[in-house]
Amino acid sequence: MEEIRCDLCGANHHTVVYHSEQKERLAETIAYRISEEKLIAPEKILKCVNCGLVFVPAGDNSQLIIKQYEKMVDEGYLTEESGRRKTAVKVLKKMQKYQKKGKILLDVGCSTGFFLDEAQKQGWQVQGVELSIWAAKIAREKFGIKVMNSTLNQASFPANSFDMVVLHDTIEHLLCPREMLIEVRRILKPEGVVYINTPDIESLASRILKAKWWGINRHHLFYFSRKTLNRLLEATGFKSIRWGLYARSFTLKYWLERVKPYNETIFKIIQVICRISGLEKKFLTINFRDQIEVFAVKRRALKYLNELEVSSVCQPDKIMKTIVVLPAYNAAKTLKATYDDIPKDLVSEIILVDDASTDNTVEIAKELGITVFVHQNNKGYGANQKTCYLKALEHGADIVVMVHPDYQYDPRVIADLIVPFKKGEADAVFGSRMLKGGALIGGMPLWKHNVNILLTALANVVLKTYLSEYHSGFRAYSAEFLRSINFEENSDNFVFDFEIIVQARLHFCRIEEVPIRTRYFDEASSIKLFPSIRYGLGILLTILKFLLHEHNIIRFKQYE
Repeated sequence: MEEIRCDLCGANHHTVVYHSEQKERLAETIAYRISEEKLIAPEKILKCVNCGLVFVPAGDNSQLIIKQYEKMVDEGYLTEESGRRKTAVKVLKKMQKYQKKGKILLDVGCSTGFFLDEAQKQGWQVQGVELSIWAAKIAREKFGIKVMNSTLNQASFPANSFDMVVLHDTIEHLLCPREMLIEVRRILKPEGVVYINTPDIESLASRILKAKWWGINRHHLFYFSRKTLNRLLEATGFKSIRWGLYARSFTLKYWLERVKPYNETIFKIIQVICRISGLEKKFLTINFRDQIEVFAVKRRALKYLNELEVSSVCQPDKIMKTIVVLPAYNAAKTLKATYDDIPKDLVSEIILVDDASTDNTVEIAKELGITVFVHQNNKGYGANQKTCYLKALEHGADIVVMVHPDYQYDPRVIADLIVPFKKGEADAVFGSRMLKGGALIGGMPLWKHNVNILLTALANVVLKTYLSEYHSGFRAYSAEFLRSINFEENSDNFVFDFEIIVQARLHFCRIEEVPIRTRYFDEASSIKLFPSIRYGLGILLTILKFLLHEHNIIRFKQYE
């Protein structure tokens, strides 16, 4: 008996799940096309008894398969460019939430570059790997994309090169997916993300249609389920962070052509109706729930720690533009004291957003040379922060530090807040009053201190975080983090501070804390009892929304 080893677990114990009586051998004359309508099943499909992986034994055909990919020419693929771009935009939108620092993207099996072209329109630095000489040429000449005609291993990219690696309808075609993912891990940055989508062999459509299912294709060598793909990710040093279903957008004409092999009569009837009504060119997005997608990051196992710490090397001389923002309301008495303590040698600009103060806050700010923006009407603390961050981003900030101008927080600690950004260790840094007893020493009322501890403990349990405080008003964010979240969808009130932490949690961002002391005195602003109660209720509501969103019960726009 021929020895056929499973690519996932290495076992040589399998069962036959499909066997064709028609032994149509692969030949160089049989062209491969992505858009081919007539689907031919492989001669034999096996299932590993040990791990459950379903696969086709490539055997001696491996070099022939590679040659077919190299020679691929598919003009039909180009006719659905608009639909493929629509699908690409949807995938890129999902990717943005996992983009932590850089925007360097590699698409493995990039075809003619439609996906990469949409990515570079959104500011990604893109590269591709594609075996088809025809497809790679289009990507290079038409869209100016750097594409290598080779396998990923032959490309020999340097280690830690990419922030995102995409395998879009690719992994099922590979001769050795395990070897490919090991290489993906090597070239992915420590905080990088890999995105994979592939047909789901365990889907309802696959179970019903069996060998007639579109996913059964002589050019598909592996048939993954969520379970086996997850096992492969774990075996190659990855941890999945989000699973989903993949929807595709094509013209109605394209969808009809896919129906034809199943029932030609139905195809002809619908085709006539569509031609008469002119619907053939209309786009239709369909999710058959038979294609899975997954985002994964590098596992933090002991054997991987050395490579994961590459990005943590201190870069003290790295130039990062730091802008301090002051969300102000009636801060005339304390503004100058706050301004005087801001370390000017570390800060490029100071921006104050006045929320329709009734005192002379604006006049004092202008006298101090602060950049000032004014709300004509009082919009609230959260709305003030929104304007602060938008203006800081417009002014080219790399780091945005929020300081309350009521002088409760010591601005001199800004020096400590920005260090984790320069080391590449954080997306957000919070000044914590709870570390080293800074809150009570500074005069925080005991009832407020205890409520703070209780709400923080609850949030840590639900969000699975380990912060010492969620409610500090002294914070710093990277510009990349602010661009990656929908903070404009957050509350206009005080719960904004908590909502932005939930967004950081959902986007898997890194939060560091720095101990600070706070000052409570007569002129400083403070939330009174009833507003504090509303704030507490707002936190509980936000926690509920997080749970509903996290478990896909109700999806909220602000967390997308």
